[in-house]
Amino acid sequence: MTEDLQTRAAGSDELVAEVAERYGLGACATWVDLGGSWTTNLRLDLAERVLVARIHQGSTPPERLAAVQAAREAVATAGIPTVTPIRVADGSGFVALSSGRLVELEPFLTWDTRMNTSALITRGHGVLAAMHDALRSADLPSAAGTVRYANYIDSMGALDASRRGVARIRGWGDAKLSDFADVALTHVESVAELESALRDRQLTQIVHGDFWDNNVLFRGTELVAVIDFDFMARRPRVDDLALTAYFLFLQPGRGLPTRDDAAMLRRFTDAYDAVAGVPLAIDERAALPLAIARQPAWSLGRWVVELDEGGARKHATDLMGELPVARAILADIDYWQHALIG
Repeated sequence: MTEDLQTRAAGSDELVAEVAERYGLGACATWVDLGGSWTTNLRLDLAERVLVARIHQGSTPPERLAAVQAAREAVATAGIPTVTPIRVADGSGFVALSSGRLVELEPFLTWDTRMNTSALITRGHGVLAAMHDALRSADLPSAAGTVRYANYIDSMGALDASRRGVARIRGWGDAKLSDFADVALTHVESVAELESALRDRQLTQIVHGDFWDNNVLFRGTELVAVIDFDFMARRPRVDDLALTAYFLFLQPGRGLPTRDDAAMLRRFTDAYDAVAGVPLAIDERAALPLAIARQPAWSLGRWVVELDEGGARKHATDLMGELPVARAILADIDYWQHALIG
């Protein structure tokens, strides 16, 4: 059976052996699949060191991976902990396996805490500001600016894309999902109208794209590394902040966002500005809660549209539980904007 290169590779002894051979590692005593929804991350236990092999999907072209590695190296040069690739003899940061998949090799990191609490996210916003400064000033390859897949949709295209997602949902003939899709589309329409006045007033640059949870690693309160730049692209920088806040608000047991959460978001942005070479402008602060309210559109307008029916239905069903978070912010948008600006 031909391997599907557009999905995550399955870890195997054969795969580990090929990686070890291509990098000249010698025998690998044991290996462990560390997981990963997008890449296959294998811990390789060697005689004198422990490494991680990141095997990419076949849709990742060499120029894109080279750009991602260049971004990580720019961030490391700026003094922000991250992981940079172990290079092969010819200086390349990755090799192609017999399947055509690209693989890169990195040091194994020891950490114990994900960035998913208010305290760590506040600290993380200072790190994010420094990272944005580094990425904005770096001379990165053009492939750094675009990415095929991401948990993101731009404010200009969100409404049209959401309409396509709604049309697909309605085509399933599920009355409950169709009714939900109508509510979701009305929400996206309202967000799009409010965002239109702020769209051209934001700083756009290369951003991380997934600054959250197990992509920002701590050992206790010590930052170990910012990893996984796979969703990196050029977009308004407030969208990087918006994704982090949205995922925090979706955490189980939190309930809907409140005005206390608006105050917390203010602490995040103030922590960002305390480090940023270019602090957030007033219009960017006003745009941030709207960008958070827009987040359901990347699920509705991207994944519901592009995934197979099983995956698309799962996204639509999950979104039913997530949309109320975005709607709660939009319903009190004047307060949220004032909390960030006043």
